[in-house]
Amino acid sequence: NSQLKVIKEIEDDLNKENPMLRLLQGDVGSGKTIVALLTLANVLKKNIQAALMVPTEILAIQHYNYFSDLFKDTKVNIVLLTSKINSKEKESVQKKIENGKAQIIIGTHAIFQKNINFKDLGYVIIDEQHRFGVHQKFQLSAKGCNPHILVMTATPIPRTLHQALVGIKDISNIFTPPLFRKPIKTRVNYFNWDIITLSIQFELLRGGQVYFLHNNINSLPFYFEKLSKLFPSHSIKCVHGKMKNKELELSVLSFFRGEIDILICTSIIESGLDVSNANTIIINNSQNFGLSQLYQIRGRVGRGPREAHCMLLIPTKAAINQAAVKRLKALELFTSLGSSYDLALSDLEIRGAGNIFGHEQSGHISQLGYDVYCDILKE
Repeated sequence: NSQLKVIKEIEDDLNKENPMLRLLQGDVGSGKTIVALLTLANVLKKNIQAALMVPTEILAIQHYNYFSDLFKDTKVNIVLLTSKINSKEKESVQKKIENGKAQIIIGTHAIFQKNINFKDLGYVIIDEQHRFGVHQKFQLSAKGCNPHILVMTATPIPRTLHQALVGIKDISNIFTPPLFRKPIKTRVNYFNWDIITLSIQFELLRGGQVYFLHNNINSLPFYFEKLSKLFPSHSIKCVHGKMKNKELELSVLSFFRGEIDILICTSIIESGLDVSNANTIIINNSQNFGLSQLYQIRGRVGRGPREAHCMLLIPTKAAINQAAVKRLKALELFTSLGSSYDLALSDLEIRGAGNIFGHEQSGHISQLGYDVYCDILKE
């Protein structure tokens, strides 16, 4: 089982004196978070602080609730730090982090803030690393004294994958898919209301739920109105990042419980939502998303034993650049379980390996040529 092998690799690194720098690559839903959680126990024995950094508020809240539940019978103190918590609560969390009373810190970009100082940060886990810049990753590791770093993702950004391939970062792969998981049927279509209606009808008739993703808050009401007319007897809700925290949480929980049939949303659902009954996702203007982002969004469906469908919509009249066409073709081609690694290699090919010593996360080494670049790097 690759999950057990990966836990062993990480724990061996954590017991060494040199700080770990490891990339954990595994398909969406393959158990990366569980692996990270189990390795946290090893670090807690050493009485040092651990930080888990995630890209969205929803995911941070989910992880915090999950971790708190698992550690409820222990003395381990877990805190949540996001930009939306009130100032009084934030001050209390800040003090716990500074005096070392908080052993596990779960948070979003708020962890980067200058006034957040750790007493003894020894282990940093970065979830969905493609959502953070290189500067941000360095900022967090600089808050500790050479902490161990574990970077988790389904589709590593080109620079990170290249670093792993040439040996600068160690890489661990989870290839074992969860039991009963099926590949997600993926197709690219021109925007057409008839096709959209048929796709939604199919899912609703089998008792499932649907995501309709449109990444523009201003025009979400148009799609809400249109789908409400097409499906008047079904429950439809809009969610986006500018909603109040409580309202957003309540809407997401309603979707979890199956009280919402169609969720019209922005890319806020990219990370964290795990609804096994939602097995159709329609992504509008899919040409505007990166490969990793599309892969993550597609991974919101197919979380249970039922076959899932993903429709990538492109506009009928707008011109689509070559890189976007390659991205969509790659996503349509790589649908089998465990294909995230192949997708990441495609991304490396499309966008280039970036700058190993600088901060560019993609880009081609056109001046030197790849072989010469690797030779210099080896020296």
